[in-house]
Amino acid sequence: MGVWDWLVGTLGRQCAEGVRAGDPAQVAASGGAVATLDPVVKEEPPAEVWWAPPADACTDFPPLVHPELTTEGRALQNALVSHFDGHNLSIPALPQVPERVLRRLRSSDCDFGKVANDIATDQVIAGAVIRMVNSPLYGGAKKITSLRAAVTRLGANALRTLMMYHSLQAAHFDSRGKERDLAQMLWRRALAGAAVMQRLSELTGADPEEAFLLGLLHDIGNVVVLRETQHQREIMRFRVDLETFEYLCQQCHQEFGELIATAWELPPRLRSLISDHHCPPAADDPHRRERLQLQLADMITVVLGYAPRVAYDLLGSRPALELGLVRGPQVDALLAKLPGDVDDIVQGGR
Repeated sequence: MGVWDWLVGTLGRQCAEGVRAGDPAQVAASGGAVATLDPVVKEEPPAEVWWAPPADACTDFPPLVHPELTTEGRALQNALVSHFDGHNLSIPALPQVPERVLRRLRSSDCDFGKVANDIATDQVIAGAVIRMVNSPLYGGAKKITSLRAAVTRLGANALRTLMMYHSLQAAHFDSRGKERDLAQMLWRRALAGAAVMQRLSELTGADPEEAFLLGLLHDIGNVVVLRETQHQREIMRFRVDLETFEYLCQQCHQEFGELIATAWELPPRLRSLISDHHCPPAADDPHRRERLQLQLADMITVVLGYAPRVAYDLLGSRPALELGLVRGPQVDALLAKLPGDVDDIVQGGR
């Protein structure tokens, strides 16, 4: 069981949608290299499998189609585009306790006593830390009830992951937000993308924990669109239609994602992937594999129904071919299990 599996299984039940852990991902034994796992097989998948491509299937992202916007929709679009430079933009901030903890954890001589004192000021996070340290992943023979002992046992990496999870959850579910249904839709989509990224790591050799985090974070710019949509509803008494909202998310999420990644001081690699993950990567791109995996994960998330419909030929798509993923027993077995694995995480105990 990995850190993210525990987070989704235990903390996620507190979310509006509820989530629980899927089976733990197994890291490919390729040492991080992209692997061509099966010999090329030219036959088409049988029609009954969910990934069988329909006649109108795409092998790459289609151009973004500009819908006919209402006057209010155009006003919302203009407001969003005017914020691309970050001017007068309310970027979701890291919650107070996670921000303090994350800053302390950046220090090489981090004082875990001070970290424990910070965490003690937030009942929810303190409870999550105690539950996590006593989970099967970290628990020893004796139950730990002291925050100081808990943070020492967990260590910096696990605490960093826990703080980021709470920050992402807070960004999606702002208590002041009126568009709860849109927030739930985006959160479900983020969890689905994270689950797909983690499972694909079994085929690509990527670290499954990092892949899960990247899948969860890569579209975080959608939160800014959500907040501006909520703001427009409050001041104009106008509720945007779903087609317009989806279009504006697609148009704006990379620009706003880069602003959030900078404000949250995420590592340069994550900032780069968040700010540009739709264009085909160059041959010498140091993050080429991660971009391709994200692109394939986005296509799979669409086919599974967590985003607006586009018909994709998944195994004939550009990212799948460039990753070296072709039909064969291992790929077919993973794809066959994938809908259930994703549904376990997204639907949870509902």
